[in-house]
Amino acid sequence: MGNNMLGMLVLAAGLLSNQIEAMIVKRYGAKHGNGGMFFNMILCLSATIYFLVTDQGGFVLPTGVLVYGLINSVMYAVGFYFGYVAFRTGSFGLTRLFTSFSGILTIFYGVIGLQEPVNPLMILAVVLVFVSVFLMRYEKNTAKEKTGCSAKWVISIVLVVVSNAMISVIGKMQHNAFSDTYKNEYLIVSFVGSALWLAIMGVLFERNALKSTIKHGLLYGFAAGIFNGVNNLFSIIAYNFFPISVLSPVKTGLGMVIGFVISVLVYKEKFSRRQIAAVILGILAVILINVG
Repeated sequence: MGNNMLGMLVLAAGLLSNQIEAMIVKRYGAKHGNGGMFFNMILCLSATIYFLVTDQGGFVLPTGVLVYGLINSVMYAVGFYFGYVAFRTGSFGLTRLFTSFSGILTIFYGVIGLQEPVNPLMILAVVLVFVSVFLMRYEKNTAKEKTGCSAKWVISIVLVVVSNAMISVIGKMQHNAFSDTYKNEYLIVSFVGSALWLAIMGVLFERNALKSTIKHGLLYGFAAGIFNGVNNLFSIIAYNFFPISVLSPVKTGLGMVIGFVISVLVYKEKFSRRQIAAVILGILAVILINVG
């Protein structure tokens, strides 16, 4: 088997793990509903297992890494919880698409905050995102699927996009300060800190759902966290087969296409021609963001 074929299998395994994680989250939300904060607490703790197992050289935590990790953990908590709410209240396909638009905000940060140069692909990507949003209006849905553009769904999507963009910005700042030396420590603090914030908020706002979440969500959360870790593992291995300039857009584009196919075949979501056009433009925009 050639390296390219093996690399594609590794990439496919990572993408499949990522989709399964999202499907587990949506399944739990649809079946059991409340207790999202405690559920995502379990998910974050489970995802930490991968970074604990792969940590090399002992756990060393400089103060700066701790600070970056704690700030990042807040963004993780927001992203995980409101991603859960978005999957629970809206379309699987549209949620996967719109939560990928966080790259637009990181472009603005790079151009305005870091004075990075602007290239034509970035401009085209931004235009395509706005056209995609303009075209998108979720008109048809199954009996079990709530309207994708409900107020709760829109607010959740916005918060996920902002938190994901902030995660990228904080990650870049941490990398600039410490390179890859304390990558595992940084992510362990991020995940464990996120679990802590979610636990605190859960006690304050979802206390009555704790017992139900432990009973029904423990297995779901653990499984979702494990697939999150597996996705990280295969993503790292994939860099041995493809340059990052190729892997990033291919992974993003294929992931969104697979998510859209799952939404149609598994969740029986119906899309108008205008929505399909919007999804295609959105996928092209995200690919261009990664290429640019």
